[in-house]
Amino acid sequence: MTGALSTLSHGGVKLPWVSVTLAAMSLVLFAVFGGKPEALLYDRALIENGEVWRLATGHFVHLDAQHLLMNVGALIALGFLYETSPHGGALRLLSGCFVLSGTLISSVLFFGDPATQFYCGLSAILNTLYVVTMSVMWRETGSRIWLVALALLLAKTGYETFFGSVFSSNLEWPPHIGAHVTGIFVGVLLSVSNCLRRRS
Repeated sequence: MTGALSTLSHGGVKLPWVSVTLAAMSLVLFAVFGGKPEALLYDRALIENGEVWRLATGHFVHLDAQHLLMNVGALIALGFLYETSPHGGALRLLSGCFVLSGTLISSVLFFGDPATQFYCGLSAILNTLYVVTMSVMWRETGSRIWLVALALLLAKTGYETFFGSVFSSNLEWPPHIGAHVTGIFVGVLLSVSNCLRRRS
């Protein structure tokens, strides 16, 4: 974690502005519209009728305060590590974890799972951010603890595929496994791409 921590000296504190801004946006949306707002969540029927903005806004609204705080807390924690790492950064976080991953997750929901009528939350995108963060921290520190943390995410997702949610069992809607797996897949692609680019 030396790279991330070194940003706290020699030039002041480097803050994860993109992550903080996106987290603040989710908090504001919840404060204004409440949980699972009808105007913004992923609603398949309304998307088919032309309300395509829901493919994007659905990721930033949440079911309730618990759902919101879990996701916002994870976004800020992971965002700090990734944005301040020399192997990560704000641009990669925004373009890869949010634009690319969010687009692919929404595409999987819409084109690959017509049975899903409603969806909301950042958790699938956070899976992408989790994977790339563990990857860059392992490359930066050489510590295997980051690989162990990555393996725990894979184990958790595998468990939830067959037995149900580990941390969100009391939420009104269960986690969407297909969306979560897509988020992990995008994270792996981004991590491999970043490694190959640096080697070349």
